[in-house]
This record gives sequence, structure tokens and C-alpha cells, in this order.
Amino acid sequence: MKKIIYLMLTFAVVLTVTSCSKEEDDIFKASAAERLNAASALYSSRLTAQPNGWAMQYYPTYDDSDPNGAGYLLLCRFNKDFTVDVSGYNWPKWLYVKNTETKDYEYVISYYKEYKTDTSFWEVITDNGPVLSFNSYNESMHLFSDPDYNQTGTGFGGDYEFVIVDAPEDASYMMLKGKKRGTYNLLTPIEEGVDYESYMQDVSNFHDLFFSASSPVGCYITFGDSIYVMEDAENGLPSIYPLGMDKIAYQNFNPFLITKRGDDYYLRFRDAFERDDMEGVLQDLRYVPEEDRFVCTENSGFRIEPHNANEFFWETFDKGHVYSLSRIVPEEEMSQKMRTAFETALADMKAVNRNFVFDLLRFRIGDEGTAEWSFKYQTISSAREMIYVYDIETELDGCMLTFKDGKDTYANNIMNRVDGVKDMMSSILSQKFKILGYGTQFNLSKVKFVAESDPDLWFVLSY
Repeated sequence: MKKIIYLMLTFAVVLTVTSCSKEEDDIFKASAAERLNAASALYSSRLTAQPNGWAMQYYPTYDDSDPNGAGYLLLCRFNKDFTVDVSGYNWPKWLYVKNTETKDYEYVISYYKEYKTDTSFWEVITDNGPVLSFNSYNESMHLFSDPDYNQTGTGFGGDYEFVIVDAPEDASYMMLKGKKRGTYNLLTPIEEGVDYESYMQDVSNFHDLFFSASSPVGCYITFGDSIYVMEDAENGLPSIYPLGMDKIAYQNFNPFLITKRGDDYYLRFRDAFERDDMEGVLQDLRYVPEEDRFVCTENSGFRIEPHNANEFFWETFDKGHVYSLSRIVPEEEMSQKMRTAFETALADMKAVNRNFVFDLLRFRIGDEGTAEWSFKYQTISSAREMIYVYDIETELDGCMLTFKDGKDTYANNIMNRVDGVKDMMSSILSQKFKILGYGTQFNLSKVKFVAESDPDLWFVLSY
């Protein structure tokens, strides 16, 4: 009986080995070289599947400071002849300059905006997985890894070889990981017909408008009921800290880049935010023009929102700052109806004093809590100022200004003699205005006054 059982087990083992052997033959019927070539061909075809290339959100390292920690937008067109066109617009540069305080020379980082493109070669190699390699020198790509770009011999610390982490069959996106530094770099398609230089300029203009160094205020990041301040974002490496807390003690850094897909602008942080009370990946946000804010694509409770223009306008005066209208007003910063009244006032002043040269019109808060429009001008011999006083009634979206009088005899005499000035001060500027952001409330270096009674009467004041 034991012999029969032994023979049956032996037979079963033989069948099992034979079966496994057949499966291994099926799996490994291709040689290692053939499998590597097949993988290379597969991922190469997915890189070339977008004929107008990809927008690459490139991060050299995980540092938290300029320039190695900042993000850089590169446009990459992978051609089927294994050439690649890499284009960029914003470039870091080390400058060796003299410190005015210590008198010593030191390296400081600067950025220059200049569209630049270069063509080199690429290939997909296999090294424990598919790796995209920019395998010949490309000035636009290798700038970030070239050791000659500063005295440390490490350049900006970046990669030029990337592990292909995710590359879906539909070529809707691609995720790369720096082979040495480990940073994740997202690629999104660029639509056919889009010119690279125009794309770069468009995205740069958008970034500069919304995150300008000249803007007097930052913005807010909202996590459901929690609010954080986001400041110093002009280079895409913002300081982020809880509202009401000390900036230095509580700030964190998370770089971001702006891209455009179709007519929509997207802001994507390098690192996703983690919140136990919020589902989804808190990383990608789309700008919603009608709401003037960025809203997360995964969870609408995660947003980036601006200050309210009207509220900030009045806060400005508590900090000793003012808004004004300068000598040369760009066409786009004043409606035609307002320009007619404005130029009439200037022409009438010129008729009274042919040496009159307008300087600026400034809005400020007087000592008694009244508003003042200060009309400054120059003559050959002196600079003069006429100040007109108004009662203020502030509202949620603007204010009501009611003319009272000139601040002194000189201002009243000019107003009585010059019809254009009288109309400007006692009528045009004495009414109810809405105070809005100019273009966007993310950048309050300019605000827009719009007459509530006539939307065609408006003008822009600068911080």
C-alpha cells in the first residue's frame, strides 16, 4: 500500500514540475534583451504619442530654498527620431557680487526671464525599470545638473535621468521620478497648435499677475475651516503658516508651478498636503475666474483665495500707505468717460496757468477720519497741492464719498475758477464707488474704483 501511495505522489510531482516548466517557458520565451527592447519601445511610443510634447513640472531637489528647491516649467517635445526639443523661460543664475554691508564678495541667486530652447537626444533605457535619459547635452535641461553653474560643483542639484513611474496607455499624463534626487515631476500634454514661446509667456504673465513681488499682500489657503497665510510666492516658493501665528516660527515651504491646459490655468504644489479630515489628494488646483480663486480638483474644501479688495484698501491707511493715480495713466486703467472728465480738468488748469504740469491724484485718510483727494501739480517755480475733503461711509463692497469743501482757501479758489476741477472734485469723485481688484484680487497693487450709478465711469489707483 505504501508503495502505491509513493508512486502516486511521485507521479503528481512529475506532473507539477512539468506544468510549471511549461508556464516558465511561456513567460520567459523572450530573451532578456528582447524584453528590455520591448519595454523601451513601449515607453518611447508613449512619450512620442503627444505630437506637440509635454509641459514638465521640474523640481531639481527637495530643498526648501532658492534656487534648488524652486520649480521650473520645461516644455519637452520628444520626436520619433530620438531628438528632443526642451524649452524654458525662467532660469536661475548665480551672481558674484559685493555685499554692501560686509564689503565681501559672495554668490547670490538671481532669475532671468528669457525664452530659450535647445535640441539634443533622448532614449528610454532600462535600469530596474524604464528610465528616460536626456543622453546628450541640452542647455535647457542640463543647466540644472551642470556642476559649472556655481562654485560648489553641484550646479542646482537636478537630474537629467528619470525613472518612468506612471505612463498610462492613453498618454493623458506621465509621472517621472528623478533618478538621483527622487523628486516627482509631472508631465501633462500640450495641445497641438500651441506655440511654445507664446505658452511660456502666457503662463509667466499669469504667474506674475497673481503672485507679484509688488503686491502688498499675500493670499489664503483654506482647508475646510482652517486658514493659512501664503506669502512671498513670486518665485513659486511661498511661505505658508497658520493665520494669526508667527510667520518665522510656524512657516513651511511648498513650491508650486502654473501650467495651462486649454483655457484653464492650474496650480500644482510639489508636495501634496495631508489632512486626515479631508479626502482626496490636496495638490492640484484649477483657477476659477468667476470666483477669482483656485479650487482643488480632488476636494473643493481645499482652496487658495485672495484678500477682499475693499477690506484691504481701508486697512492700507492704518499702515501708513496710500493709493494714487499717476501722471501718465495707461489707456486700460481709466474708462473713456472718466478720461474725458480728467483731461478736461487738466486742460482747464492749463488754460489758467500755462506752466501747469499734473503730477498725481492721491487718495488718503485725513486726521479727522474724513477722506481726502490730493491734487498735486508743478509749475516752473514750485510744486503745488490742492486738497479736497469728503465724508466717508464705508460699505461691504465700497464706499460713499460726499464732497465737503476744499481744505484751504487756495484749493477753494482754484475750484471756483476752474470748471473742470470743480466738476471733477464735487461731482465725479463725490459719489458711491465699488472698490474691486484690478484684474484679480490676488494682486492688490492696483484697485479699481467703479461708480455704482454708472459702470462706464471707472479708474484705477496704484498702491
